[in-house]
Amino acid sequence: MNLWESAWVIARRDFVASVFSRFFILFLLAPIALIGFMIFFNVATERQDRAASQPVVAVVTDSVTATALAQTRARLAGNAGEQNFPILRNVDPAENVPAQARELLADESGNYTAVLSGTLDRPVLTGPMRSEFATRRMQLLVDESRRTAALEGAHAAPQPVELDRVVTEQASGSLATGRRLLGQGTQSLIFAVTLMLATLLLSTLVEEKTNKIIEILAASVPLESIFLGKLVAMLGISLVGLGLWTGVIGSGVLLFFQFASNFITLPDVSPAVGWPLFILLLLLYYTMNFMLLGALFLGIGGQATNIREVQTISMPVVLLQLMVLMLAMNAVSGTQGVMYWIAYIFPFSSPMSMIALAAKSGTLWPHLLALAWQAFWVFLIVRMSSRLFRRTVLKSGTTGSFFNFGFRRKQAAN
Repeated sequence: MNLWESAWVIARRDFVASVFSRFFILFLLAPIALIGFMIFFNVATERQDRAASQPVVAVVTDSVTATALAQTRARLAGNAGEQNFPILRNVDPAENVPAQARELLADESGNYTAVLSGTLDRPVLTGPMRSEFATRRMQLLVDESRRTAALEGAHAAPQPVELDRVVTEQASGSLATGRRLLGQGTQSLIFAVTLMLATLLLSTLVEEKTNKIIEILAASVPLESIFLGKLVAMLGISLVGLGLWTGVIGSGVLLFFQFASNFITLPDVSPAVGWPLFILLLLLYYTMNFMLLGALFLGIGGQATNIREVQTISMPVVLLQLMVLMLAMNAVSGTQGVMYWIAYIFPFSSPMSMIALAAKSGTLWPHLLALAWQAFWVFLIVRMSSRLFRRTVLKSGTTGSFFNFGFRRKQAAN
């Protein structure tokens, strides 16, 4: 058998052994249970987190000033959002207001961020230097309250004017924002699934090295076919899991959007290349991203001698993936610069960068070049990993040309 036939045998062996295992069901159900728990936990704690993170300012002043500040806050928060302004709590002023302000800031039961005293003409804000958010917002409330009082005193306060709306189907600004968010979402999806599945390839060869099975396989088939076959098998396993997760989670998301459409207007966002081609490119770039990182992880894990060494190198591998993700995200918001082009050219960030490009631009020829470029690097990493494994683990030399990918061996056999 040549390299491709041998790789198919190895892939089929690993795929059947994993998919038909009784533990594969637990492997498939674990991410669904984890995502469900995260959604439930976020929904249950979202309101408490928002209330805990919102600053509280004690208003120690007269009733007229306190009422003016409360009315201004209600008017601005109604348009800009409740979370964009601190909570105001009225406190009756004492004889010594500065001492009262220090006591309020030291009172742990009140959780005050700052204390506002004085009047609108001479306001005093007491608090630490780091409370910049509360300082800026209280300055805005004081200025707006003074402006409103001056206009009402001069009987020149304008009446509210209703804004006439001319509704259009789409705007280029909102469409660009939606496509940017779509690109970031698909990047996060590729990253999360690859991180969860490709990292398993670090420990793939450890058991076979311990049981001396790798020597039997290396003596029977080309070593490159072992690496390529295990990559293809793990890719097939990930696609099975991805299909199940997409069906379950996608159904839930679809039901949610159908329910939410009855209450809110959802933006109509579509990728620049269209949904059918975008989904195809998503599968292709996920495959390339998995093969690139999987080949690298297989080569790194092949140098480990036991599970403890695999656990030691797992954290640096995850950190490197996070760095690659940050590099790829630079291609979503950027339009020029050195880092922008590096994100597309660097092979490990290229798949995630190109899927973001598919969401933003309808040009197709860069994707053909990118897929060919990424496939070349998959071949190169598999070749280098197998050669390094042969020299460092099997302690044997290499034979044949570096770019011979199995065809000469088949011709010699014929």
